[in-house]
This record gives sequence, C-alpha cells and structure tokens, in this order.
Amino acid sequence: MEANRIKVFIVIPTIRNLYFLKAWKNEFTKCHSIIIEDGNDKTVNTDNLNFASVSHLTYKDIVKDFGGKSWIFSRKNAGIRSYGFWRAYKAGADVIITLDDDCYPDDSDFVDKHIKNLALKSSTDWFPTYPNPKWIYTRGFPYDARKGSEIVLSHGLWSGALDLDAKTEIKLPKLLSEKKYPPIRQFIPKGYFYSMCSMNLAFKREITPLMFFPMMGVDPKGKSWGYDRYDDIWAGIFSKKIMDHLNLGVVNGSPFIDHKKASIIRHNRTKEMNGMKINEILWRCVQKVKLTGRTPKSCYIELAKKTNFPKESYFKKLREAMIIWANLF
Repeated sequence: MEANRIKVFIVIPTIRNLYFLKAWKNEFTKCHSIIIEDGNDKTVNTDNLNFASVSHLTYKDIVKDFGGKSWIFSRKNAGIRSYGFWRAYKAGADVIITLDDDCYPDDSDFVDKHIKNLALKSSTDWFPTYPNPKWIYTRGFPYDARKGSEIVLSHGLWSGALDLDAKTEIKLPKLLSEKKYPPIRQFIPKGYFYSMCSMNLAFKREITPLMFFPMMGVDPKGKSWGYDRYDDIWAGIFSKKIMDHLNLGVVNGSPFIDHKKASIIRHNRTKEMNGMKINEILWRCVQKVKLTGRTPKSCYIELAKKTNFPKESYFKKLREAMIIWANLF
C-alpha cells in the first residue's frame, strides 16, 4: 500500500466546531474530508479547511440519501460517522480515517503511520513480546509465523484524556491528563475482543461493511434509543468477530492523538449506564456465533441473523439496521 497512490478520507462528526483542525496544520492536505454535523442545519464553519476536498453533511443529506431508512444512523451521538464511512466508500476511498473534534496531534506523520500500519501482516499463533514499533522480533520467534493475517484496521491510541468509562474517570481522574506513551504497535490476538474507540481509527475500504456503528442517541423523531456511548464498542465487537473468522488483523498503538476531552463526565455516566449492563452480555452472545461466510458483507448479515441478542425491541431494530447497512455494499 503506497501512501502517494491511495485515496484517504477523514471522517469527522461534530456538534461543536472545527477549531481543532488548525493544530493539524498541513497533515491532511492530500486527504479528502467528510464533516458530519450532528444536526439539521449547517452551522459549523468549514471554510479554509486544509483538505484536498471538503464535504459538509447534515441530517438533511442522510434523509436525502436514505429516505425512510435514515433511522439506521445515530443522531445526537458520534455514531453518525457511519454515514460518513458510507459516503467515503461511495467516493472511492481506499482508506478511511475517523477523528473526533477534540483530538489534537501528538505524533508526526499521523496519516502516513496509519497507512503503514495497514500495510502490515500480523503474526499468527505467536505473540511478540517486545512491542517495538518497527517490528523487531525477538530470538526464537518462528519466521513463518511473522507474516500471517492482513492488517485491515489500525486502532490509534491517545495521550491526554484516556478513553475511559465515566465510572473509571470518577475514580481515577489523573488518567484524564496522561503523558504521551512511548511509540508502540501491537497485534490484537485472534480470538480476543478489544475496546474499539472511534476517535483515532483507520481502516481499509474492504471492511466498510463491518463498520456500522449501532443506533444510539435519538431516532429521527427525537426518541431515545435507550443506549449511548457504546456505538464504537459494539461495532468493534461485531467487526472483530468477523475479522477473526476471515483471518484479517487489527493493529493497536501508534499513531497517538492528544485527546482534550470535551464531554462532561457526569453526563457520560448517565448515558453509559444501560449500555454498560448490556455490554456484559452482548459480547458473549456474539462470541457464540459460528460463522460460515467468506466475505465481510456475507458474514455481517450472517452475524446479524444468528446472534442471540437480548430480547428487547432495540435489538430487533438493530438486527434490521445491520442487514440494511450490509446490503449497501
């Protein structure tokens, strides 16, 4: 994967402003951007942004594209970024990177590092004991285990405010001002789930059918879905299950961003309560599914149909939404 030949899209959901992009200076000049304003009207200033192109979208664009099916996309929740993923895919993106609007640079060559991550092959059956970002394998590591699964997702990490749930933030407030961690890259082992955070994430276009973020916040009529702040976590559970089945890999670590947390802890705690309880159950439901599909799309539909979701109306709608999403590709 050669950086100068690929088409990169940056997807940013926002409810505030885009002032943070000034700190990124010229990092994104060769990238195309999709700005999704979480509202009906365009109130965020997108003039003079340093991208190759800028698409500024709102609820109106979602309704225009999806009509009666626009309900599958979150509102009043950052999971609305899924719509941006679909738009980037339709525009020919080779790599899709997504950032939150409170994330600042903390690594040089941010885009290039994500692209290099996506060019790696993960080790299989063996776990590297020395997390060197340049992949120095230690003595005794079999050579035929060094180039196994294709990496299709690069999960970047954070300095500043770590991605914690509100319950942990209240107990450990010092973790909201962490210094930059030394450069590190690790493969997420096959058969293991991980807490996927969407504020610094990159993936190849081929897995876009897996990158649907479940509906959270409110529906188009303003009614609460009953869950919030678990959109990326549950998308990570679903996608990792399928990537393991298809022998596709995830790399975790560099590049880092500096997270200057904009959300309010006490509000987050209220939003997270319902999702936290179901999360203890949901991943086990997914873990039990036996997949047979051979493509990301077919596996995603299969997972939606076979998962024994909790018996409540939300998950009936989620199953329907997942199938609608997969059939876009």
